[in-house]
Amino acid sequence: MGWVALKMLTGDRAKYPGLVFGVAFASMLMSHQVSIFCGLMLRTASQILDVRDAGIWICDPELQSVDAIEPLSDTDLYRVRGVPGVRWASRLSKSLGRVRTVNGRYRTTIVMGLDDDSFAGVPQQMLLGSWHDLRRPDGVILDDAGFSYLFSGEPVALGKTLEMNDRRVKGSPANDE
Repeated sequence: MGWVALKMLTGDRAKYPGLVFGVAFASMLMSHQVSIFCGLMLRTASQILDVRDAGIWICDPELQSVDAIEPLSDTDLYRVRGVPGVRWASRLSKSLGRVRTVNGRYRTTIVMGLDDDSFAGVPQQMLLGSWHDLRRPDGVILDDAGFSYLFSGEPVALGKTLEMNDRRVKGSPANDE
């Protein structure tokens, strides 16, 4: 019986390569769709995955997307800090900002805020500079994709002046890997 099935599969020289190609192409499409899904999920959660200092995240029960973050109220924040075993808790500040360079190039960006006391969420690796630059009143950190977009063709350098939400800031590039 197996011999008949093999003979039927390989007997027609036109159908056999088409069948092999069809199965291979379908397998490639399925794995491609899985990789697209995984990429979208990782990009969606990248802001939370980048903050490696937090072991647990607490959010509003009605939150449906990390892009619509509603900061905890002071009452809720103090209630979380009062739970036994919690060493520290702070708000995640995330918003959109408009950044403009000196030569007029602009882009809407994601602005992530840090807790002034713990600096939780600061980038672990920096291309240049240090996270201590954030202690300056006008200090910001740019990821390498944002730096290359805003200053295309220029080498990565410290101290580039930007205007963010009508305020002057100086950027330090961070390695986003």
